[in-house]
Amino acid sequence: MDTIIIESVIYIAVAITAGYLLRDGELKKIKRLILVFYLIIGIAVYNVLYFIILSAAVLIFAIIVLRYFEY
Repeated sequence: MDTIIIESVIYIAVAITAGYLLRDGELKKIKRLILVFYLIIGIAVYNVLYFIILSAAVLIFAIIVLRYFEY
C-alpha cells in the first residue's frame, strides 16, 4: 500500500515538473504524449527503485525536448 502512495507522489511531482518545463504552447502535445507514456509504463513497474529511474528518465527526456525546441 505504501508503494502506491510513494509512486503517486513521485508521479505528481514529475508531472508538475515536466509541465513546467514544457509549458510552451507548441510543446503541449509533446508533454501530453510524454506523460501518457510515463503513466502507461509506470503502471507496469512494481519496484519503487525502477519507478524512480523511470521518473528521472522522463525528466531528462523533457529537458532534451526543451533544449531541442528552444529557439
